[in-house]
Amino acid sequence: MGTPPRPVVTALLDVVRDWGATRLFTCPGSTEAAVLDALVDRRDVELVLTTHEAVAVSMADGLARATRRPSVAYLHANVGLTNGLANLVAAQLAYSPVVVLNGMKPAVVQSRRGFTTAPQMRELVAQYVKSDWQSLRTESVPEDVNRAFRTAVTEPAGPVWVGLSQDLLESTAEVPVPDVAAFRFDSRTAPSAGAVQHAAALLTSAERPVLVAGTEVGRADAVGGLVRLSELLGAPVLHEDRRGFERPGFPTDHPHFRGQYDVGHPLVQEADLLVVLGARMFNEFERSSHPPVPPGLPVVHSHPDARHVASTYGVAVGLVGDQGLVLQALLAALPDAPPRIVPSLPPAPARPARPAGDGLRPADVVGVLTEALRGTALVGDATTAGGILQQAACQTGPDDYFGSTSGSLGWGMGAALGIAMGMPGRRVAAVCGDGVFQFGLPALWSAARSGLPVTYVVLNNRRYAAVGAALRRFGGRAVEEATFPGVDIAGPRIAEISTAFGVPGERVDTLPALRDSLDRAARADTPTLIEVMTDSADFGP
Repeated sequence: MGTPPRPVVTALLDVVRDWGATRLFTCPGSTEAAVLDALVDRRDVELVLTTHEAVAVSMADGLARATRRPSVAYLHANVGLTNGLANLVAAQLAYSPVVVLNGMKPAVVQSRRGFTTAPQMRELVAQYVKSDWQSLRTESVPEDVNRAFRTAVTEPAGPVWVGLSQDLLESTAEVPVPDVAAFRFDSRTAPSAGAVQHAAALLTSAERPVLVAGTEVGRADAVGGLVRLSELLGAPVLHEDRRGFERPGFPTDHPHFRGQYDVGHPLVQEADLLVVLGARMFNEFERSSHPPVPPGLPVVHSHPDARHVASTYGVAVGLVGDQGLVLQALLAALPDAPPRIVPSLPPAPARPARPAGDGLRPADVVGVLTEALRGTALVGDATTAGGILQQAACQTGPDDYFGSTSGSLGWGMGAALGIAMGMPGRRVAAVCGDGVFQFGLPALWSAARSGLPVTYVVLNNRRYAAVGAALRRFGGRAVEEATFPGVDIAGPRIAEISTAFGVPGERVDTLPALRDSLDRAARADTPTLIEVMTDSADFGP
């Protein structure tokens, strides 16, 4: 049974509120006038204004990741949707329940291919969302939006899209409002008993099992279960490979933690069973000459999304379900066993000496950041130093580190603000590259407007270092001539730009100066930015 009918815009905002989405992130246009007008008299849904749709989407994504509840990005017409798509990919890969409401021109304007219209809006967004639908009638708007929320939070969760044309929202007709409570349910699934028993038998008989903690363990708040499994088995744990890593699934300070997955990792090479929990297998980057799993090594793969299990690499057992329920079932099925000594790692080889460059080494910078930002929620969006940061940062829980595997720059600038909104009282720091900064620049306006105490640390090597690394791997004329086209992005004075936006910035080029700046930032109750000059010749991995 629904509530009494009411005007369509009121009903729309009531549905948003009843699903617990108390913020509406938007960079609006004329098609959103009715919604903006309705917000004048409401205090239960806050309008969060941004100056670019990519920032609206990344802020909504960050909030959803931090709270594990649905959030809303309201985009303007075809142009706003296009601007937001790159960061919508990040939300999709992270199973983030972002509801995208898309204001559209009135039907008659759409049919005439008028201003800011596109004939295939649904096709434009369909590949990046769980579902897409354009409301066709005024009275259907609340039902369509309610269904979008229900779909977004149903596991495996993910973003959805609803197109809302201007004429529907400006109607004065009163419409029915669904009872949101009747559409909430526990959608988690658990693996079959037979699959669990098979996996338990493999774990019991294995002498050198290796566990891989994926992002989905963290999203399901199942880190404690994986710790108990590791301790029961006496098994080492690796984080998933760096190109799939979005949030930690195992504490890096636990004595069983042994680093990050790589096929060449000594423990992987010696393993007789690989148990991958909540990670994709794998988020491949380039064609490789060798497979990411040692030949003949049996694999138990668990993931809430069945599409990822045995999608490319075969498995001995597939476990489909919520990672908390998977771990609970495995723990119940395993017998007690005598304690086992977890193998240690050989000493890491010494880093080769490099000639002095024109800035700080990223690894040295990350070392300072890791120490100074201990206890801070880190948002990683630095291409060159990202892998170093993932492995160096102390991560005791699933909300200690957030990243994106979309490959699109700029996500971290806005996501850090959404994460800070979702974790009030917790300090948040975003470690970004200078390319990321230039993509996500409009987020500075939102940071200044919000006043959230987010620290931006921008590693400025004046390069698209990933492009340089690709040219280096290609090994052609660029390497012969030591000339790398498409790499140089030097010029912007990032700290000054940030200050001009209202986020105080300072530039540092020594490690002591960086430590001092981080100390000052930690005492600030408003956003700050530190521009760190790093070696432009270091193209990273």
